[in-house]
Amino acid sequence: MTMFAPLEIGAQKRSAIYHAAKLEMLHKRVVKRMDKVDHLADEVERAASALVEVTKGSAVEAFRGAVFSRSSAAFFHMDAGQPLGM
Repeated sequence: MTMFAPLEIGAQKRSAIYHAAKLEMLHKRVVKRMDKVDHLADEVERAASALVEVTKGSAVEAFRGAVFSRSSAAFFHMDAGQPLGM
């Protein structure tokens, strides 16, 4: 019965082989997930950078528009003792 020869080895050896194979499989899965997370983190960084650039440009333009137009300038008027955000 050569087909079942690996099953005839001792229980400890069989257990060691099983655990080594399981550990190798789990290691490969962790490495694959880490690569995926790294790739997704790069995408998030690129998206955040693009968002900052778009927001920065919009904020600068909105501020310039507010400074140079009378109607928008009232938006920035604050009374004495008025807290920011109110």
